[in-house]
Amino acid sequence: MSVSVGILVIGNEILDGIVLDTNSQWLINNLKPLNLHVKETISIRDDIDEIAKTLNKMIQDGCGIIFTTGGLGPTFDDMTLKGVSSAFSSPLTINEKALEIVSRQYQDLYNRGIIDSPDITESRRKMAILPQGSRPLDNRVGGAPGVFLEVQGVKVFCLPGVPKELMWIFDEQVKPILVENVDGVYVEKIIYLPLKDESTLAPIIDEVMNGVNGVYIKSMVKPYGEQGIRLWISARGQSQVEVEERVERVGNLLVQLTNERLPNG
Repeated sequence: MSVSVGILVIGNEILDGIVLDTNSQWLINNLKPLNLHVKETISIRDDIDEIAKTLNKMIQDGCGIIFTTGGLGPTFDDMTLKGVSSAFSSPLTINEKALEIVSRQYQDLYNRGIIDSPDITESRRKMAILPQGSRPLDNRVGGAPGVFLEVQGVKVFCLPGVPKELMWIFDEQVKPILVENVDGVYVEKIIYLPLKDESTLAPIIDEVMNGVNGVYIKSMVKPYGEQGIRLWISARGQSQVEVEERVERVGNLLVQLTNERLPNG
């Protein structure tokens, strides 16, 4: 069984349509190869109580891993860690390792002529105030460290909302933690069938899914009148070779049955 994941997207700018949330899609596509199943993605505003309530909801929903995105910066509306503190009754304290990361990053930005001063102001120091019991995740792209903590057996990763920062922290800091704690494999494949009507294909999909255990098939259709239906085939298991073979076998079977029963589309 794969571990269920929750993604909590935090930010007024997301819900007001100012910024498009691309982070969730990127995270999902990078979690699937690790056999991690995203159970839910929830977007909320910059509100401490709402953050705390939603984190606890995700735990109650059975998420064994939770990602938050956004709200780690230096401004007043960056409230994620206050929400985490409230959710888990973990007081906020200055974290010396996090402060080292913030100081190093602002010195580097200053040395490269990107900012005018490397001084650690109160707003910059804010990014090193973390919930007690958590640890910072290094950030070599921006100023705010990520944050990792374990609560009630659940792993919580707080990542910045800036995509390049989120991606770097995930690849360099988060992924090694995940690899140590998950097993199994996930394989997916998309095939194309030159059909016009999804309803004619439905009985074939049902037959194949009933005949081959552990495979999920989802049709992704275009509007009526446009040619072609894409089928998304996915499966999980313990053996990479076995799961790849199962997905390939299902793809071939779908093509074969379609050609036999729906030769004219």
